[in-house]
Amino acid sequence: MIQAWMRGVLLIASVYNMAWAVFLFWSPSSYLKWMTEGAQSQNEWVFYQAIGILVVAIMLFMGFLKPLKFRWLILISFLAKLFGGIAVYLLIMDAQFTKKFMFHLLMNDLVWLIPLLSIVLAAFKSEKSR
Repeated sequence: MIQAWMRGVLLIASVYNMAWAVFLFWSPSSYLKWMTEGAQSQNEWVFYQAIGILVVAIMLFMGFLKPLKFRWLILISFLAKLFGGIAVYLLIMDAQFTKKFMFHLLMNDLVWLIPLLSIVLAAFKSEKSR
């Protein structure tokens, strides 16, 4: 059963990801300099990362509106958060770890995994019991 806190998490995650996408569109060079500790100032993949994050934000917002109807979008958002760090590592970080990258990975992707998984499981379980 979908609980009130789950819808709240979906709304917060949506707004957070929307803000993050806007930041990446607005200031990709700041993001790159911080993540790579000054090793890069340009990378065309940041634009695509911003688009991906924007799409995730929209899917999470749709999940907030109707979690059972859009449970597949919540699942896709979970998978994007799960595998998004790998894409950033390979395409933006050029397969290099930094402490700032690890912090970014934890705060922008991994922190959402447990709540999103709980919501996805509840949504699919609710659908089966109907």
